[in-house]
This record gives sequence, structure tokens and C-alpha cells, in this order.
Amino acid sequence: MRFADYADDEARWAACLERDPAADGAFFIAVRTTGIYCRPVCPARPLRKNVVFHAAGAEARAAGFRACKRCKPERLDPAVSEARA
Repeated sequence: MRFADYADDEARWAACLERDPAADGAFFIAVRTTGIYCRPVCPARPLRKNVVFHAAGAEARAAGFRACKRCKPERLDPAVSEARA
């Protein structure tokens, strides 16, 4: 699935609450209070009011967020994988 496959932020949030595997890689969640971004399947559960959604990990990093150490969202980003190789 892709970011556009989730009609709005509420649909994205619902996918996060369900830890929907189909959403993994389709979008990323960023948490304003912690400064991290995660995969939608991450076991961390921030408050909805602190969450913003990004279509790509690079977009979240450009907005100043760092990758979550629990779910390792950068592993889904081909640009990061290529840079490390």
C-alpha cells in the first residue's frame, strides 16, 4: 500500500492502532514530543495529538525527526540502505 491509499490522517491513525502490516512502509508517524519517527507497526504508542504523518522516512528526517530505535524505520528506506552500503 501507499500513503495515498490511506484517505486521511484518521485512516492512518487507525492503521497504527491496529498495527496493520499492510501499512508498514506506506507511511511513517512522527512524534513531536520525542522527535522520533516510526513505522506504523511500532509497539510504541504516542498520543494522537502529538503525531504527524509523513509519506517517506526522508520526509520525516528533513522535518527534523530521528529514526526510532525500536522499529528501525530507516531499514525500509532504500536511500538510507544505499548510503550505508
